[in-house]
Amino acid sequence: FLGLSTLTVMARACELIRERHGVDLDIHSIPIDDHETFELLGRGDVLGVFQVEGVGMRRYLMDMKPRELANVIAMVALYRPGPMEFIPTYINRMHGNEQVSYRHPTLAKIFEETYGIPVYQEQIMSAAMEMADYTASEADGLRKAISKKKAKSLARHREKFIKGAVDKGVEEGTAGEVFDDWENFARYGFNKAHAADYGVIAVQTAYLKAHYPLEYMTALLSVFKHDTDRVAIYVADCRRMDIDVLPPDVNTSELDFAAQTNGDGQAAIRFGLGAVKNVGHGPVQSILEARRDGGPFESVEDFARRTDLRQVGKRALESLIRVGALDRLASRIAMLEALDRIIAVSSG
Repeated sequence: FLGLSTLTVMARACELIRERHGVDLDIHSIPIDDHETFELLGRGDVLGVFQVEGVGMRRYLMDMKPRELANVIAMVALYRPGPMEFIPTYINRMHGNEQVSYRHPTLAKIFEETYGIPVYQEQIMSAAMEMADYTASEADGLRKAISKKKAKSLARHREKFIKGAVDKGVEEGTAGEVFDDWENFARYGFNKAHAADYGVIAVQTAYLKAHYPLEYMTALLSVFKHDTDRVAIYVADCRRMDIDVLPPDVNTSELDFAAQTNGDGQAAIRFGLGAVKNVGHGPVQSILEARRDGGPFESVEDFARRTDLRQVGKRALESLIRVGALDRLASRIAMLEALDRIIAVSSG
C-alpha cells in the first residue's frame, strides 16, 4: 500500500473538479493514456507531478518525450544510481536512433518493452523460465542471487542456467553471454510492480495538472501549505501558467488554499491563512468562526471585537498584518503600531 501525501492531493483535486466542473474522477478513473498528459511530461512541465519533478528527471523526460505509460514506468525504474547510465540508451532505442538487439530470439518478446535493456526483475525471471526451463521458485532464487550479488549462489545459477538453456537448443557461448549481461545489468533491476504503481500515479497527477491545473494546484498548495519553499515554487508555477494567486485576506481566505474569482471575474487561487508563517490552525479557526457568525469584517475594530484575539495571539496577528491579510481594514503600519491596543479591544 502506498501511503502518500500525493494521494491526498489527488483526492482533494478530484473533489474540487467535481464541485467546479461536475466531472467525477478518482484514482481508479483518471485516464493513463491521454495524449495531452504525455505532451506535458515531454515538455518538462512537471512541478508538482509525483516522482518526476526533480531537475534530472525533468531533463530526461524532455529527452524521452514519453508516448505511453510504459515509458514512464521504465524511467521510474531506471532513474536511480547505477541504471541511470542506461537511460540515454533506452531513449535512443525508443526513438530509433540506436538498433535494438537481443542475444537470442527467445529474449525478444520479454525485453521488447524496454528495447532490449533488462530493467525489471520480473523480466529476468520470465527469461530464465522461458530460456532455461526454470520453475517460478527457481527464477525467484536467481533474482535474489543477482540483486544481492551472492557469489556462490550466482555460480550455481550460472551453471544451472547454461545447462538448462543448452538443453533447449541454445548455444553454450550465447547462454553464458546472456547470464553475464544479467549479472551486469540486473544487479540494478527494479521490481516492476513497484515501478508501475509509481508510474501510474505520476501519469495520473500529470493528467490532473494538464486538464485541471487550477484545481490541481489548489490541492497541491493546500497539502503542502506548511512547506514554505514548496509553496513559493508552486505559486511561481501557477503564475507561469497564468493562474492568478490572490493574497491572503481575512475576509475571503479559508484555512487552505481555495478556488475563487479575481477582480476580473477569472478563476484564481486564494492564498490560505493556514499557509502564513507563524499562523497555526487554532488562530485561523478563531477568525473563520467570527466571520461565519457575523459576515465579512468592516474595520479593524470590528475584527478585534468579533474575533477572540487571545486565541489568535500577538505573533500570529502580526504575521497576518505583515503579509497583507488585513489590508482592506487599515494600513499595515498603523495596525502594527497599534497591535497591543487592537488585542486589548478584543480582550475587553
